Amino acid sequence: MRNDNARWLSAGDPSLIASSLTERFAQQFGRKAVGVWFAPGRANLNGEHIDFHGGRCLPMALPHGTYVAAAPRTDGLLRLRTLDINLDEGVIEIPAGQTGPKKDDGESVGSTSTWTQYVSGVLWALQQLDDEHSELRPASDFGADLLIRTTLPIGAGLSSSASLECAAALAFVAVGTQTGEENEGAELTRALSDQQRAVLAEACIRAEVEVVGAGTGGLDQTTSMRGAEGKLLSLDCRDFSLKRLDISFLLRGYRFIAVDTGQPHQLATSAFGDRRAESEAAADLLGVERLRDALPSTCRKIDVEEVLEEFDRLSEGRAEINGFDTAACRRRLSHAVTEMVRSEKIHSLLTGEAHGVDHTATMIGDAMTAGHTSMRESAEVSFELADRVVDTALAQGAVGARLIGGGFGGSVLTLVSKDNAAEMIEAVAGLSPSIRFLEVTPSAAAHAV
Repeated sequence: MRNDNARWLSAGDPSLIASSLTERFAQQFGRKAVGVWFAPGRANLNGEHIDFHGGRCLPMALPHGTYVAAAPRTDGLLRLRTLDINLDEGVIEIPAGQTGPKKDDGESVGSTSTWTQYVSGVLWALQQLDDEHSELRPASDFGADLLIRTTLPIGAGLSSSASLECAAALAFVAVGTQTGEENEGAELTRALSDQQRAVLAEACIRAEVEVVGAGTGGLDQTTSMRGAEGKLLSLDCRDFSLKRLDISFLLRGYRFIAVDTGQPHQLATSAFGDRRAESEAAADLLGVERLRDALPSTCRKIDVEEVLEEFDRLSEGRAEINGFDTAACRRRLSHAVTEMVRSEKIHSLLTGEAHGVDHTATMIGDAMTAGHTSMRESAEVSFELADRVVDTALAQGAVGARLIGGGFGGSVLTLVSKDNAAEMIEAVAGLSPSIRFLEVTPSAAAHAV
């Protein structure tokens, strides 16, 4: 059911990719790789820009992701190379002691290539683990050679950075810890508990926040480390507890298709940071640490109205809040709390009494489309091509469509019946030659290949 004019980005055959990567590793580094590890990207059904506010997010791990072949070193040196044609600069070396956060003078330590900081930062974060998690902590003199390949489009809002972090984390544990020594190959995948995976996800979050300088809230890393085949994660970002919800019944009649617009984004940009800071200023005015705390445990649309009314009362006569425009702060607040209510509504739908497939799809689709409207008008992170993709997909029979990821570029997630998929794909493909499609099927968490 794939239109000949549409370009699709394949997830590839994992065994063939791993075999090819192992061969290239030997050519590059003159020795054998110990193994290959994979971590998936993610598509988020709902819950954008709210993970750092404690909201509920509803992500799926993708079949697409990042592969890392690795072998250990004992001199603390990291030698990294990516096979991505847009990032490859040959082997980049990062000496021991230059993997952590920026110096006090603001200068970066280690490589000037930003992508390598996602890897070196993970090693630094793992080495900071306390004794409670020493089984996941590489030695201080640990180093490694790594060769990296991804099947994700970079900057498409599908979490390529977290995928890289999580694949690197697994590789470091596999070749640099007692846990890896005792559980070789696929045994490591089975040996890691969900709690240990949560610890690894937290290390990856710390790397992205403290070393790279991006304002991630943990959604992406948690999905990559803790996703499940056939399951939608319902992730409560107040404590990162999660439920794995089976949506195989929905996929019997419908498809999730991601549309990579070809317009990349970068999370470590000032625009994304401003959006977060404006919403945090709103939280500060409301007197809550996280915006989820402004809503009751079971929240509805009326609770959103009450929060906005309280904001209006507290901000009356103020042009700015913490140096940010008051009207902008209100828009970010509006997006966050309405997004939280949408997530709770979908969670209740999928965990409640059984409903028909079409009813479930319609309810989810309506929430997705409302989420896009909020991303465009309240979060103000959408862009022209994404809006056109959403409008065209809906006009051609999709039951829901929305921008996913941080925005300012990236991908649109669509939900469409199998009967209407071909027409939708054809129409969307005609919007831009840069557009590519990815089949979104909930897939397994990070694992050895």
